[in-house]
Amino acid sequence: MTKKELIELIDTSGDIMFDCEDKHYTILTWTDEGIFIGEQITETQKKDRHEYFKTGEQLVSEFLVNGKPLGDICDRIVITFSN
Repeated sequence: MTKKELIELIDTSGDIMFDCEDKHYTILTWTDEGIFIGEQITETQKKDRHEYFKTGEQLVSEFLVNGKPLGDICDRIVITFSN
């Protein structure tokens, strides 16, 4: 998946679930606060990790996975659900 394809998916979908670098994430594009992205809670995770963004482009540029912007590691994303 390219950065452009990911932004387009975010901008045209409702709910997206994906895996990236052994972590699981959910994106909700319809919230009142903006576009939500959250890491799914696991037994080793200490606290809930989520953020809100104004646009798909901002999310892809600013949300970090293991210290790397999501847009830089799009080729490692595996979409598990999208509607």
